[in-house]
Amino acid sequence: MPESMLFAFRGIRAFQALLAIATLSSGVGAVLVLKGYADGGPLPLLFGAIILGAVFLWAFATTLRAPTSFVAVAPERTRIRFAGFVDTVVANDNIVGARLRRRNVFGGVGVRTNFSGDVALVSTWGEAVEITFRQPIRVWLVPRLIPLGARRLTLSLRNPQKFVERFGRPAASPAAGGGRRMKARGSRTR
Repeated sequence: MPESMLFAFRGIRAFQALLAIATLSSGVGAVLVLKGYADGGPLPLLFGAIILGAVFLWAFATTLRAPTSFVAVAPERTRIRFAGFVDTVVANDNIVGARLRRRNVFGGVGVRTNFSGDVALVSTWGEAVEITFRQPIRVWLVPRLIPLGARRLTLSLRNPQKFVERFGRPAASPAAGGGRRMKARGSRTR
């Protein structure tokens, strides 16, 4: 029976610092817009302050939850938690496979998606794990507002190779008949 494993996200403290900057920016923006409304500004400024205030509250909660992000693998199920975007339990038989994947700096951090089943929950760039699911799991782009169905989920975990060892499916070897055949060439002279 496979043992339980716990994986932390790499770079989660730097991701938390980015979230803290976003929290501070939205809080300061809400106060400035509210002051503009209080100084006799138009009514739309009040709505802008309310929206920025809601973003501040969400970003503050997400900043506090970021360090509690993890992936816990038990013999029968896996729990995935990333800030306030996902906290779900997946049956291990729903995981088709896992493979290593490189994420570059231009891919960004946080929740990244192509809106066609590929979702990345990344806190830094570099080596990551891509998990393929039989049935999609729900990930929130905007918590409780915009859900995404993730058929492939990329995670920037510490020790990603251990995760791949647990769930990875061996690739077919080229010698097993799927490889390219070389043409027979006659003798060569130089």
